[in-house]
Amino acid sequence: LAQQIEDTAVKAGSNIVLENIYFVGGSPEFLHSSYPTVDELVEVMKSHPKLVIRVEGHICCLAGDEDGFNIRSEKYDLSEGRAKAVMEHLVANGIAPERVSYIGYGHSRPLYPYPEKTEAERVANRRVEIKIISK
Repeated sequence: LAQQIEDTAVKAGSNIVLENIYFVGGSPEFLHSSYPTVDELVEVMKSHPKLVIRVEGHICCLAGDEDGFNIRSEKYDLSEGRAKAVMEHLVANGIAPERVSYIGYGHSRPLYPYPEKTEAERVANRRVEIKIISK
């Protein structure tokens, strides 16, 4: 992740998929295996104090632009809740709130069209990205 951020080709407006971020089904709660990635993002943000990002959540497996049902909020805001969870982890670990925002896109920006044909396509659509706002 640090190498991607430091790459001179990565400029404001670039998106980076955060690999290996997984959540409890229907929830914004991280699975334990996600912590190395979100903690790496914390360290990257700390070592690049001018870096400002937006966390973007995406889901799979739904037709149209709708968002998934979030069992925590009991609303259809699952992608937003997951993006917010990443932002909250950053802020809880010392990143200034003005350096990170979040948005949920539901299934409106899939990498693969619905219905996804394989589990790999579902995983690719069910992702968290960061958009570089400034660096």
